[in-house]
Amino acid sequence: MGFLCFKCDTFVFGDSRALVWHFSNIHSLVNGRYFTGQVTCMQDGCMRTFQNHVSTFKTHLDKNHDTLEDHVDVELNPENVDGADQSDEEPDGDEDPAGVNGPAELWDGFNKEEIEQRIAIFLAKLLGSSSVVQSTINDVVQQTSGLLDDAVAFLRDRTRQFAEAHGIEPYDEALISLMDNFEQCENSFDRFRGDYLRKKFFAESGCFLSPKDIPIARAFYQRNNRQTGNVSQVLRDVTFQYVPIGPLMKLILESHGFIENMDAHEPSSDGLMRDFHDGEYSRQNLFCRSKKNIQLLLYVDDFEVTNPLSPKAGTHKLGAVYCTITNIHPKFRSALDNCHLVMLFNASDAKLYGYSCIFEPLVEDLNSLIRDGIRIETTTFQGIVRVGLAQVTGENLGVHALFGFAQGFTANFPCRICRMPREDARRAITEDAQLLRTKEGYEEDVLAADLPNTGVRSDSPLNNIYHYHVTDNFAPDIMQDLLEGVCPLELKLVIKALIDKGFFDINLLNSRLVSFNYGAGDNQNKPCIFTVGMLNNPDGAPGQNAAQMWNLMRHFLVMLGDLVPGDDDHWELLVLLLKCMDIIFAPVVSEGDTIHLQQLIQDHHQHFLELFGEERWLKPKHHHMLHYPRAMRMVGPLTRFWTMRFEAKHNFSRRLSHIVCNFQNIAKTLAYRNQMLLCYNLLSQKGLIQNDVEVGPGSSVLVAALTEANLVQERLALGMYDDVFLANWCKVFGQTYKKHQMVVVSKNEDLEPVFGKLVNILAIDSGVKLVYETWETTGFNRHLHAYTVAPMDPPVAAITTVKDLLDWNVLQLNQSGSHDDAVFCVVTRYNV
Repeated sequence: MGFLCFKCDTFVFGDSRALVWHFSNIHSLVNGRYFTGQVTCMQDGCMRTFQNHVSTFKTHLDKNHDTLEDHVDVELNPENVDGADQSDEEPDGDEDPAGVNGPAELWDGFNKEEIEQRIAIFLAKLLGSSSVVQSTINDVVQQTSGLLDDAVAFLRDRTRQFAEAHGIEPYDEALISLMDNFEQCENSFDRFRGDYLRKKFFAESGCFLSPKDIPIARAFYQRNNRQTGNVSQVLRDVTFQYVPIGPLMKLILESHGFIENMDAHEPSSDGLMRDFHDGEYSRQNLFCRSKKNIQLLLYVDDFEVTNPLSPKAGTHKLGAVYCTITNIHPKFRSALDNCHLVMLFNASDAKLYGYSCIFEPLVEDLNSLIRDGIRIETTTFQGIVRVGLAQVTGENLGVHALFGFAQGFTANFPCRICRMPREDARRAITEDAQLLRTKEGYEEDVLAADLPNTGVRSDSPLNNIYHYHVTDNFAPDIMQDLLEGVCPLELKLVIKALIDKGFFDINLLNSRLVSFNYGAGDNQNKPCIFTVGMLNNPDGAPGQNAAQMWNLMRHFLVMLGDLVPGDDDHWELLVLLLKCMDIIFAPVVSEGDTIHLQQLIQDHHQHFLELFGEERWLKPKHHHMLHYPRAMRMVGPLTRFWTMRFEAKHNFSRRLSHIVCNFQNIAKTLAYRNQMLLCYNLLSQKGLIQNDVEVGPGSSVLVAALTEANLVQERLALGMYDDVFLANWCKVFGQTYKKHQMVVVSKNEDLEPVFGKLVNILAIDSGVKLVYETWETTGFNRHLHAYTVAPMDPPVAAITTVKDLLDWNVLQLNQSGSHDDAVFCVVTRYNV
C-alpha cells in the first residue's frame, strides 16, 4: 500500500501520513501543519492542487483515493521506491515492513523544538487573525496547554504501570527513551503562556518585527481612578506606531523567492507600458533607473475604526501608511500579503502637530537606505540593496495634506499638478502645460506662504527624501476620481434625464439592475438599486462602492441599450466616458493611447458642458482627468497606482477594532496584530511570492471520452487511451476559470478581440490547459459599448493556457434587445 509523489515520481509505501512525511523530509514542502508550497495529488490521475492545510490533503487522499497497493504490479524502478524492502524475500503476512503508520523515521524529527515551532505557527495564526481577541487567545493557550499536559501525564502514568505489570525494569534503555519522549512533550506551552513570553519568542524567531512607539508631543489625558471613581488629568506622550522600514525590507527581501521574482521582472522591450518602470519618470530619475534599487510605492489614507454613523465617528479615526515594492510583478503586488504596514497614527494628531514630526523617522530611514543600503543574505543573492521612494498614492485630501497643498476642493488653486485657478478649471477641457507645477515654483510658493494665491500651505516632509519631490509625484487615484466621483455623478444625471424623457422608469431600471446576469467574475459586486432621492441629489452619496460602480458602468449600456435611441445626447455622455475608462483602466498602454485619451477626455468634458453648462460646471475630479495622459507617459498604466487593493487592506484593522472594543491605544493594538500576520506568513514559510495556480476537484477520464479528443491528442501529444484530469475549475492568481465563461484568446485582422467560450479545463503534467470554442466577433456596437459575437458553425475548438490569453479576466456572454432581434455581446473591462 502507498502513494505516488508528484515531485519525484517515487512510490511511497504507507498511508497518507507517510506521503506527508516524504514531502516534509525529502522535498521540504511541510512546515508543521501547513504546506510551504503547492502540492499536486497525482493519485489515479488526479491533478487537484493543495497549498494550505496538510489535513485537507490527507482527507482528500483518504476519501477519494485508495492506496496504490493494487497497482504495485506495475514495473517500478527500485531507486524510485521509498520505504520498500528491496530484498528478494517475501515479507511475512503478519509483518508490516512499510509500517501502517508510515516509515519508521516518521516521528524522528518530532522533538521539543518541532513542538514549539508548531505551537508558534498556531498562535501566530490566531494573533494574525482579525476575528480573535487577546483574551480568547489567552484562554486557548491556557486550556490547550492544560489539556496537553494532562494527556501526556496520563499516557506516561499508564506506560509506567504497563512496564511494571510486564516486568520491565525502570532502567531499561527502551523505557528510559520512551519516558524521555514524554518529557519532551511536557510543558510545551511554557514559552507561550504570557503575552510577554510570546512576543519574546516571536522576536527571537527572526520573523516578527515589533512596531515602535514614537512620541511626537506631550498632552493631558483622562485617567479613571478605580478606587475613588474620580477622573484625573495625566500628562503623557502622544505617540504613533512605526514599523522600521529597514528591518521590514530585510524581512521581506530575504523571504523565499522574493529576490528571484524581482530579477525576473523586466521592463517592457516592445514600446508598450505595462508597469512603473516603463514610464519616462523611471528612466529619468537617478535612483529609479537602476533595476537593482528597491523602489517603494507608499499609500496614505485615513480610515474609521468605529461605526462612521456613530457619535464617536472621527474620534478614533486613524491615518495609515502602507508600502508595496514596485520591483515585483503586478500580479504579486495585488496580493494583500505584499501590502505592508509602515505607520499608524491618530488622524487628529496629524492635523494638530503636522505631518513633519510623524514622517520624520521614515524620512531618516529612507535616506539611510538610499545612502548606505541594507545587507541581504539569501541562497541566490548576497550583497547590499538600496531602498528609496518611487511614488505616493492615496485619497486626494490626504495626499494634499501630506504634500502641503490646499486640502479643500473649494480652494482657489485646488490641483496639486497645476496652478490653474478654480474658476478656470471648472470650464477647462485640456491640460495647460504652462501652468504645471515645478520644483522651483513649489519652493517659491512655500516661501511666499500665500495659500489663497498659490495653493501651497507648507513644505512637505517627503521633499527631504533623496531623489524625490512632490511635484514629480504623478500617480493619481483613479478609483476616487472616477468610480467615487465622476461616474456616480454623471450616471445619476443621465438616468434622471432618460427617465424624464420617458424611455423607462425607476422600477424598470431597478428590475433590470437586479435580474441582469453579471457573470461569475462580477456577481460579488452586484450594484444596488436606485431611489428617487438619489437621482434628485446627484452630488450626494454614490450609493455604490467603487467595485459596484465599475461593474455597473461597464454593463449599464447593455442592460438598457434597447430602450434608448442611438442618437440620444445624454446616452452619448456615458459612451464617451466609457471610452475614456477603457484606456484609463487598461493594464497595457502605448504612447498612442495617451494621445487618443487626451482627445477623448476633451470630447467628454466638452459634451458635459454642452449638456449641463447652465446648471453645473466641471468638478475638480473632472479636472484631474486632464492630467491622466501625461501621468501615463510618466509612470505607466494608472491601475498600478489605484487605491482599490490598499483600501481592502483597511478591512483587517476595521474588523479587528470592532471586536476589540478597546480604544485606549487602538493604533498599537492594530499595528501589533498586522505584524503578527506578517510573522505568520514568514514562520509558516508560506512565501510572499508564489505561483498561485490552484486546480479544483474533478475526475480522471480517457482522452477518447472527450468531445475534442482529436484536438487534445494532436495538441497535447497524448494517446487516445491516456488519462487526463477534467477539472471543475481552476484558479490562477485569484481569477477562477469555469466552463461556459468567455475569455479573450487573440485578435483578428481588424485588431478586434477574438473570444472563446470555455468547454473544458484539463490538468496534465505540463500544467492547466483551457479548451474553448471560438466565437466570431461581428463588430463593436458603440451604442452598447460591447463587442457583438456569434457562434461559429460548425464549432471550432482550440486549446490555450492562461498565460497565453490576451487578457486574464473572465467575461460574461449576454444578450441585448428583445427576443426577436437579440444579439450576443461581450463587455470587456478595458481596451484589450
